[in-house]
Amino acid sequence: MQAIEFEAQLKDGMIRLPTPYQHWRDNRSVKVILLATEDAPQTRPSDASQRLTAILEIGCRCAAAPELDPRSPDEIIGYDADGLPA
Repeated sequence: MQAIEFEAQLKDGMIRLPTPYQHWRDNRSVKVILLATEDAPQTRPSDASQRLTAILEIGCRCAAAPELDPRSPDEIIGYDADGLPA
């Protein structure tokens, strides 16, 4: 399987392949994965249970994120000799 990556704008629900790949024939089998940018409009959940589900999904994504700084909060803040934040 060949993987390509490119950015595109949706137009009428369609994505145009970049020029180097437009030679691909019709009916070619492909696997498509779409990643929407953060500024894409998002629908707002309409009721409390949908909002709760959305919040829990965000929590799961955050919990799965890698730890970028293994230091404790106290180590990150740092304190001086008098115990005040440095």
